[in-house]
Amino acid sequence: MKKHFTATVILISETNPPKILLGLHKKLGVWLPPGGHIEDDENPLAAAIRETYEETGIDVREYLPKEKILEERAIDLPIPDFFFEETIPAHGEKPEHKHLDCIYVARTPEIFPVYDPKESSAMQWFTKEEALKLETYPNIKQEILALLPRL
Repeated sequence: MKKHFTATVILISETNPPKILLGLHKKLGVWLPPGGHIEDDENPLAAAIRETYEETGIDVREYLPKEKILEERAIDLPIPDFFFEETIPAHGEKPEHKHLDCIYVARTPEIFPVYDPKESSAMQWFTKEEALKLETYPNIKQEILALLPRL
């Protein structure tokens, strides 16, 4: 089965109680954090920043760990908070495939998202209780349970 490298950012609000930003994925019909495929000229951190901005209008650069330039040919990239291999179901002409997903967590203000209606049908902030009632994948619910109580 073909595998694609992807990058995701889980945005957790600095509010009390904390909330998670999720979008209703138009093709898959489930609620997901922003993310997508890593382009050939990107590293996972750059892809996470780009995908989050494209899908939410939120620039998360200041909320994520920074890369460190070690020398002119080497960069120390921040380690993702999670690294999952996920099976993506077939959709239309695209066959079932796997994502190797570098997932970063960012604490941010509760910024109003501006989402692309081609990608998402809706996007909003949810409390843990609200998010756990949504139609999503089990690993997303596990991330919610793992992240929101400790904040």
